[in-house]
Amino acid sequence: MALSKPLIAVLAVLLVAGGGVAATGVAQTDASASTSTGTVSALEMDATLGNETVTVTVADDGTPVENASITVEGEDEVTVTTDANGTATVDRSALTEDGESLDELEVEYESDHAEGKLEFVVRDDSLTLVEEKYEYDVESADGDDESGEHEEREGDADDEDDEREGDADDEDDE
Repeated sequence: MALSKPLIAVLAVLLVAGGGVAATGVAQTDASASTSTGTVSALEMDATLGNETVTVTVADDGTPVENASITVEGEDEVTVTTDANGTATVDRSALTEDGESLDELEVEYESDHAEGKLEFVVRDDSLTLVEEKYEYDVESADGDDESGEHEEREGDADDEDDEREGDADDEDDE
């Protein structure tokens, strides 16, 4: 059976593209995020507001990230480390001065190969996500580091249905 030239060209492109994806899709080692050598490929962060605390959780592809250094910022900034469950807790009073109420909250994770950032608005003693952003550094096939944005979500705090959706180009509109 003879193959046509266009079919051969398409197969060649798929073969080359597939090899490129495999070369750039190699997971990155993030020694600062785990006690053992692990990879950071699907960072997930969340925060919840309790009566006296803010609890932050960090996972990579559903697996808790132990020993991750997390910065939680209200009016003041506190850095905490996650436990074996990927959880860290901050006393709310450490984030404000003189017991004032907390209006905004920012949670950040940064390592050699990955960054995550969550921004919340505090309303009625609950958190509403207004921005979620993750970035990963990927080493290309030629050994150069390439920084790439993995995921960014923005939302309108007034519209809970759109809370986790958005357009990265709207970042300057806020």
